[in-house]
Amino acid sequence: MSRLQHVVLVKFPRSLTEAEVEFIDDLLGRWKSVIPGIESYHWGLDVSGRSRGYQWGLVMEFENAAVAAAYQPHPLHQEFAQWVAKEDGEVLAFDFPIAGGS
Repeated sequence: MSRLQHVVLVKFPRSLTEAEVEFIDDLLGRWKSVIPGIESYHWGLDVSGRSRGYQWGLVMEFENAAVAAAYQPHPLHQEFAQWVAKEDGEVLAFDFPIAGGS
């Protein structure tokens, strides 16, 4: 089974507060040690100005597609997803098996 790349872009109707960014950073920081199969994650704020309104990006690598599927219902992921929905965040997700690269 090949590893899976999970790319998420999030657009909020307003800028996030520093406290909200800290909440997200803390929550995502716990994922790798608690949710099995997460190889890596990176997240941050767009600085290119070419993101079509999406302000935040999250890139995760999973051991395989089965691990990624198990991550979806995990309570920590659901806490984040519900928070984004409560804040009227618009989410664009893109998953692909890693075929090459470094």
